[in-house]
Amino acid sequence: MRFAAALLVVLVACQGNGGGEPAPAGSGSARPGSAHPAGFGARDAGVTSDAQADEGSGSGSASGPGSDSEGDPVDVGKAIADLGAISAWQAVVDRAQYLARRGQHGIVFGTVGAAVVAAPTGSASPGGPASVANGVDAGLVATPYTWLVDDTEGNGSLAIRVELGARAAKIKAGDRVALGGAWMTDEAHGWFWMVDAVTPLPAAPPPSAKDPPSQLGHAIGSGDMPRGAKPISKAGDGDLVYFQLVGAPPALDGDGWPVADELGNPVAALIDLPGETASYGGQDLRTPDERWHLKRGVTYALRVAVVHHHGPDKPATMRARTAPIKVM
Repeated sequence: MRFAAALLVVLVACQGNGGGEPAPAGSGSARPGSAHPAGFGARDAGVTSDAQADEGSGSGSASGPGSDSEGDPVDVGKAIADLGAISAWQAVVDRAQYLARRGQHGIVFGTVGAAVVAAPTGSASPGGPASVANGVDAGLVATPYTWLVDDTEGNGSLAIRVELGARAAKIKAGDRVALGGAWMTDEAHGWFWMVDAVTPLPAAPPPSAKDPPSQLGHAIGSGDMPRGAKPISKAGDGDLVYFQLVGAPPALDGDGWPVADELGNPVAALIDLPGETASYGGQDLRTPDERWHLKRGVTYALRVAVVHHHGPDKPATMRARTAPIKVM
């Protein structure tokens, strides 16, 4: 009798668990958010440390990566990382890894800016391409491109040209998006990001109230000396500073500009301007209008981030938080 009762218990248990059949697909065993949206391809690229540091929590519509189905706040940085996206300007730094002609693919994120306008073909812009980006020149013509502004560094000064095509009708200035695609060149040999997919993102954290947005592009604007600006030799973390270039421009991005309080003084600091990060393996495909151009004997002002001091006889090293302006 005892044996029969034990056998009956075993048989009931086997019927209860379905005979050990595997769980059906979609049962929740996969890591949430690990799949790429359709059209993005399989290439992953990690979010840069700057982007992770600047990303915060946010909320968006239930259909986008900024919120879950319950409307709970999510980690925006994780949402971007799950897409395998990189910031807009990081795609410039790593351009050699995202070339359409090589069949490469990536995902960039940023905030949609204004439509790109340009000088007519064959005309010269006194201020260069960056001034055209800001609508400085007269007689500008429309282009098929839109600015995607990097909202992780540069205080609005770093942006790339993207071609949205028919998707432009569904996107407006101020939207934060992730754009699948790759780099291509136009007839003028300028770079643009050919978009093949769009994913909406929650809005970026608001910019610092300390500084007005920097001028878009690498054009250097002009203005009065900012109130409270210190000479570069006295710079501390987060200070407004002024300086003059006293040496040769950096040979490589990340080497730093040699600057001092004024021409004739010894080098007080080596400063990296927004977006000046060395390309991996030295494969740098940036164009002249994607670089800063400082002149000797001109006074510039900007806000710095963290300042690193290396002793009384060595120049400090620092990175600019905002774009330089020429002090009038």
